[in-house]
Amino acid sequence: MDDIRQPERRRFALSGLALGATMLTARGAQAADTPAPARASGPIVLHGVSPRLTVHALDTFHGAAAAGLRIDFSAFDGENYKPVRSFTVNANGRSDEPLLVDESYRPGRYQLLLHVDDYFAAKKAVLPTPAFLTKLPVRFQVVNAAERIHLPIQFGPWAYTYSRGS
Repeated sequence: MDDIRQPERRRFALSGLALGATMLTARGAQAADTPAPARASGPIVLHGVSPRLTVHALDTFHGAAAAGLRIDFSAFDGENYKPVRSFTVNANGRSDEPLLVDESYRPGRYQLLLHVDDYFAAKKAVLPTPAFLTKLPVRFQVVNAAERIHLPIQFGPWAYTYSRGS
């Protein structure tokens, strides 16, 4: 009896493949008629806002902006990272002003050092001792000073992540 059904199963499978191919071909033709969405090909431009470097720190442990977090900002001089300034993140999780803007915003290698051990101690977070993460380095490059760079940083007691935003 299985020998009798084999051609039937093959026809069913082949008709399913044919139907799928027809649907894909129809979608492909439809997609070819639809213009592709616009993609950014150049710098992000905000009218009235010059290119700049900004940061946004988010505490994933408490689920809030990292208000009160101390960050040391440094620039690489070819041999070492030299301090530029330190700041404390405001209630929105941001610095009060851009880290680099106008003539200070130049291509180069930079580092942010987040003092998360002090931050969690100030928040009286109940965490294992010693802390798993203490000072978090975030190293990045500015290649084109005509582009705006925004660094969203998410951190908790056991992990952190950051990305290039705009």
